[in-house]
Amino acid sequence: MRKFNPAIVILACMLATGNACADDFSDGVSYYEQGDFSSALESFKAAAAKGNADAQFNLGLMFLNGEGVAQDYKQALNWFEQSASKGNVKAQVNIGRMYAKGKGMLANHGIAASWFRKAADQGYADAQYSLGILYVTGTGAPRDYNKARELFQQAANQSNASAKYQLGLLYLKGRGVTANLVEAYKWLILAGDYDDSEVFRKYVAAKMSKEEVIEAQALAKDWKPRKTAE
Repeated sequence: MRKFNPAIVILACMLATGNACADDFSDGVSYYEQGDFSSALESFKAAAAKGNADAQFNLGLMFLNGEGVAQDYKQALNWFEQSASKGNVKAQVNIGRMYAKGKGMLANHGIAASWFRKAADQGYADAQYSLGILYVTGTGAPRDYNKARELFQQAANQSNASAKYQLGLLYLKGRGVTANLVEAYKWLILAGDYDDSEVFRKYVAAKMSKEEVIEAQALAKDWKPRKTAE
């Protein structure tokens, strides 16, 4: 049986007897797992036509990735927008990414930021991280390291590795926060293998005393995810 492509997220669906919409969605998930993308596409379309936001989101991903259908950014955006209008945060983030990367349209970081903000306001970690990056780079939003740090903190509190990495860099460089090597090292430890975390850990450790390294390691060991920002 085919395992899910990491790029596609199939959400769980609560099934009820006689619920045709749920059955169509469940069938789509089953077909997708078997690698039968054409049948999955048709089942998701049937569920999407009845207003299933998760099916609409999955259709967006299939058109985005060209699974069971020719890659079509316009169709992907259409399905994401239908799902996003029902509050689906993953769809909102994907619309933001399409505008940020210019997939099927001219890149527009301002529009990307507005979509990331919709999902970030609902507490979605990937959106908080993505919006934070725009504040760091000053694209689509004024450069604001304080806001970036707040967003990265919120995402990191939900165990988002990329946000932990960015927090480490902010503490290292003293952007949006007082420079602190212990905090920088702690967050880079927590980021694990993400991106260049190991490289920066070595760089930061070379600037620290043995006692500071031990302190940072202890802080990282004791750290636990939180649902709200610090």
